[in-house]
Formats: sequence, C-alpha cells, structure tokens
Amino acid sequence: MKGICNLPAAQLQLLDGSPESALSWIGSLGDNYAIVFDNADALTPEELEGYFPSGLGGNILITSRNSAMQRLTSFENSYEVEEMEEDDAILLLLKAACLDTSRTELKTEASKIVKELFHIPLAIDQAGAYIASGATNIRDYLSKYYQHRETLLSHSEFKGASKYDRTVYGTWELSYQEIQRRAESGDLDKAKAAQSAMLILGLFVFFHHDGIMKDIFSYAAIHKHVHHHKNSRPALPIVSSTLDCTLLSVNEAGTWDDFIFEEGLRVLLSFCLIRLGSSDRLYTVHPLIHAWGKDRMSLDERKKYGTMSYATLLDSLFGDFKMQPYEFRRALVTHVRENMQYRRIESQEADEGYFDDAYERFGQLLLEQGYPNEALELQQQVLDVRSKFLGREHYHTMIAAANLASTYDDLGRYIDSEKLKTHVLHSSKRIFGEYHRNTIRAMGNLSVTYLQQGKYIEAEGLQIDVLNLCIRTLGADHVDSIYFMANLATTQKKLGKYAEALKLEIKVLEASNRILGKEHPETIRAMSHLAGAYKYLGEYSEAEKLQVQAFDLSIRILGVEHPATTIYMSNLASIYYLLGKHTKAEELQIQVLDISKRILGGEHPDTLINMGNLAATYNILGKYEEAEKLEMQVLDVTSRTLGAEHPDTVHAMANLADSFRDLKKYSEAEQLQIQVLDLRKRIFGEEHPDTKKAIARLEITQIVMGNNINSDKLPSQSPSDISSAQPTENDDDSNRQQKK
Repeated sequence: MKGICNLPAAQLQLLDGSPESALSWIGSLGDNYAIVFDNADALTPEELEGYFPSGLGGNILITSRNSAMQRLTSFENSYEVEEMEEDDAILLLLKAACLDTSRTELKTEASKIVKELFHIPLAIDQAGAYIASGATNIRDYLSKYYQHRETLLSHSEFKGASKYDRTVYGTWELSYQEIQRRAESGDLDKAKAAQSAMLILGLFVFFHHDGIMKDIFSYAAIHKHVHHHKNSRPALPIVSSTLDCTLLSVNEAGTWDDFIFEEGLRVLLSFCLIRLGSSDRLYTVHPLIHAWGKDRMSLDERKKYGTMSYATLLDSLFGDFKMQPYEFRRALVTHVRENMQYRRIESQEADEGYFDDAYERFGQLLLEQGYPNEALELQQQVLDVRSKFLGREHYHTMIAAANLASTYDDLGRYIDSEKLKTHVLHSSKRIFGEYHRNTIRAMGNLSVTYLQQGKYIEAEGLQIDVLNLCIRTLGADHVDSIYFMANLATTQKKLGKYAEALKLEIKVLEASNRILGKEHPETIRAMSHLAGAYKYLGEYSEAEKLQVQAFDLSIRILGVEHPATTIYMSNLASIYYLLGKHTKAEELQIQVLDISKRILGGEHPDTLINMGNLAATYNILGKYEEAEKLEMQVLDVTSRTLGAEHPDTVHAMANLADSFRDLKKYSEAEQLQIQVLDLRKRIFGEEHPDTKKAIARLEITQIVMGNNINSDKLPSQSPSDISSAQPTENDDDSNRQQKK
C-alpha cells in the first residue's frame, strides 16, 4: 500500500504515504482498478476486509483455502477449485517430468501416479520434478513413493516446475503453524479454539479419512459421563482409562456440550484441513492431508494420538451397542478397522497395546458387521489373556469363551465351537448351579451349535430343557423365554415338525405383542418367523399376509435400509417365489441385493445370501447365465473370506453345480458335485440331510450324462426339492445366542 503511494498518478493526489491514504486513493478510482489478494489463508475475513478500499466500485479477487472468505462476497461470486481432471493431471505430470506427452505407455504409467496423488496439482508437479531429476523413472516412481512418501512430499529440492515456493507437506505445515501460533496467543477464546483444532486433527488422522461422524464424540461423551470407566477387571488394562475428555464435556442435562468441539472444527474448516461431508454431522479429511497428519508426528505423538483415538472409538460404542442406531455401528466399524490396521503395523510385539475392553467390544462389533476372521483374532487374545490372568473359570473368561464360540459358528468351525460351549456350560453348572440364568444361556448357546451341525434331535432335546428351565426360573413372559421358544421353533422346522413349530411361533408373537408392544423390533421379527412357519406348511397366502405386515412395519419403524427390513423384504421375495410370482420375487430381490451391497458391503454374509437367492430366481426364470455369474461371485467371496470347507462355501458350490447342469455343462457340474459330496461327508457325516441331498443331486447329474436325458425336463425347483438352489430364508439371527 505504501508503494502504491509512489505511483505518479497517486502522487498527484498528494498522498501522505500511509496505507490508509493509498486505500482512499484507490477507492476514488471508481471501477477502474483491480486488487488481487493471493493465498489469503492466515487472516480472518474481518482482518482482510480492513484492506478493502472504501466505496462500492472496483474489482477484488481473493484466492484462499479459507472457505470463510466466502462471507466477503455473494454466493454466486464464490467458486471452489476442485481437483484436476485426470487427463489434465496426466499432461501436467508428463510435462513436469520432461517426457513425451503423446506416448500411450507413458500416459498409462502417469495415470497410476496421479490417482495415487489424488489429482493434487502441486503433488503432481513435485512428482514430475523428481522424475525429471533422474532420481527415478516414471515406472519406478510409485515404489519409491510408497517407501518414502514423507520425504518426496516435503523435500525442498523437489518443489516442482512451478514458482510456488512450498512443498505439498510444507503448504499444510504453514497452516498448522498458524494454528499453533493462535493456540499460544493471549486471546483466550482464540487459543482454546486453536487447541481444540489441533486435538481434533490429531484424532481424525487415526480414523478413516472419510465419513468421520460427530456422533462418535457425542456417544463417547454420554458413555463416559454414565460409566466413569470403572475397571471391573483390575488385573487387565482397559483403554477407556486413557480417554482424553477435553472434547467430551457434558452439560447439566447429561448431554454432550459440543461448543469447544465446534470451535475446533471451525478453525480446521477455515484452513481446509478438513471438509464437510454429505451432512452437517459428517466430516472428511483429504487422503494426503490424512497421511501428512500422521507423517508430521513424532513416534511418541503417534502413539499418544493413536491410543486416544482408539479410546474415543471404543467409548462411542456402548456395552449393549444394539441400543445404538445400526447405521452408526455400520459406519463406526470402518474407523475401527482403520485404527486397528495402523496399530497392527506400528506394534513391535504381538501383545503390545492389548486392552481388554477394546478387544472384547470391538470383537463383537466386527462379528456383527460381517468380519468374523478379524473378530476371531481379537477374541482369541481376550480368551488367552483372561485365562492367564483371571483363570479359566472366571466369569469374564467364560464370557470370552462364549463370544469366541459364536465366532467359530460364523466361520463354520462347529467342532471348536461345541468344545468351547461345552466347557462354558460345565463351568457354569459348577460355579452358578443348574438353574442360574448364565447356565441356562450356556445350554441355549450349545443347542445352536448342535442345530448348525445338523444334530437336530440333540438340539431339540437341549432346547426343550432350556425353555422349561427358563420358564421355571424367569417366567413364561421373560424375554429369554421368548428367545428360547423361537429357537426351539426353528429346530422343529428343521425336523419337519411344522405344526409344532407353528404353535410355538404363534405363542412367541403373542408374548412379544403383550410384553414388548406391537411395534417393537422383536415383535416384528416374531411376525416374520411366524410367516416362515406358515410357508413351511405350504400356507403361502397366510405367510404372504404376515410377511407383508412385518415388512411394512419395519419400513415405518426401522427405515427402508435397515438390515432387518432388507431381511423381511428378502423373506417376502422367497414367498413370492413359492407362490409362482417369480417376476415380483425378482424385482424385490434386485432391490434387496442393491441395498445390502450399499449398507452391508459386497462381502457381508447377508449380501451373499441375497445374491444366492436372486440367482435361484434367475434359474427358475431361465436366466441361467445371469444365475451362473452371481453364483460364481458368491463362491469366490465365501471361499476367500470363510475358507474352502465352510458350509456356506459348500452350499455356494452346490448352487453353482446346479447352474452348470442347467447350462448343460454336465462335466463341470459333476466335478463340483463330487467335491460337495466329499466335503459334506467330512463336515457333517454320512447321515446329515445335506449329505443325502448331495448324493441325490450327483446321481441326477450322472443319470443325465449317462442316459442323455434332457435336464430341462427334470424338476429343479419346489419347496421340498432336494436342490440347494431354492431361495434361502434369512431368519435374521433366529438361532440367537446369549453372549452375556
């Protein structure tokens, strides 16, 4: 401004050389001037406005990463510069690297690099400068980047071909230094906001970079306030004791006071170190800023913030986390897995960083969300540590054993599960007595494993004992009694005792209506199970009526994309299938699969069931190629995630074999069916119903091959058909296990 006073035109106005006189003179020019404020990041909008000339004329351009600068102009005159288009980014990289921009093979290599750098121009410019220096070639750049990311994005020698005097990391570091300066300033309010911003950023970089929920902190504050983190297992470390409560204040009403948290977010948003997500309660950190946030920390700082974020995630998850919205749990598991992956990489020893409360609760969350192998890893450690320090028959050790057994069930390791559950049952009888609630639950859990092993008679006998004991000790209207009655009904369906199962399901629904209310989720579940009982009896119209009612109630109470709603939609589709309404079944199943993929993910067990069900409908509609494609996906995922000998993998193999037969690929069908038969004999034994089905299917295929019978004339689908390609009823956890 002082320099402007020396311009000839300004000197004619006899300016005194002060910034104020320069602004006054510029304002007198009317529309005949333009001012550019470039990289106006560190100032507040109010501070920058002090440098605006008076009057309404002239033209002012502001470039800034501080989104708050939009307040100085109208909305339509603000423009956010997004990431580069890929073609432009490739061109920039090749030019900066002094390479031929027309060569296809170089463009292919450049595409890989710009995607890894998320199309950030400065990062691409620096990468090109590094390649041009001769230190590496374009083909080897990424391997060096993965090993030395921090150096390549912060090294002063590789600022790029542009004249911008900052590295990628240096640019963000400049913003961070300004926040640090504010944190140390004499302005108390500004200092608190800056300190909050530094803490929030330190936590955010140990979550997943996308979809960071404000609810994580809200739930953590409430949980901390209610439970105060008393360690009921003093011999074992708990991560909740390390929780930083700076951001988790609660008000007199016991709800979260988010003022200081919001102040910190405001600072981070103003420097574009975080962005708003798809709603005002979601935030995102650019992947490279996310990486820089960790890279800039010392080892001690990474350990400190990594543990604090771990504790915050855990405390956002209630002990009985099914009280919290499913959508929250589904989103939370992404952040938990990201944090755990970092801790796994950073740990120097296998047992470093063990926290009993986190391993137990996160294990349960991972199991619920379809990550049984990751749950298994945590739960095995919980059982080992508790056995060592608390003893094998300590109450909390038995809880760990029961939880691990449930995971074994999900993984198809029924022998391991039965062994653990038997131990828990014997210990419970010895410690608590035969009539204690824990003993009854242990019996109920063991019966579930019997059922999954195909030991239906043993399961039924145990479940009858469980139900009688539960009614005797807790009463017929107790929630546990209703659960065990529902489980017994499921077993009786497996035994073909459909009339007995129907009577029980009617009792379960009546009790749920009376005790929990007509619109309680458990009542809706009971309604769906009763519809299933009618379906087994061939009373499809009655089943349809009840299932539609359960589906409609679930949409209204839980929402159209709640997992339970998708299950009821899937069950309704299976009834349409049996009613011969195959087109309606197909329409519903396509919707179910789409929702399931979006909400649960492509590899969740329920998604795979829905994929298999749609394939079964495609088969009946003669869309054999579409069915084959889906069934191959199911088999690939189950083989990879559950293992080659898991019952679900064998089931998927059997379904694919049926599709091969329908497509007249008889040799491939026979080959698969022989594998299915061998596996079922080994897993279940000769007398299991599924083994007998496998024998029958193989015989049919061999008859077709030997006698050249047209397979189109063979019955392939019916409610009692031995074909495994019939839609699977998703019973929504009908074989419920009491984990605590």
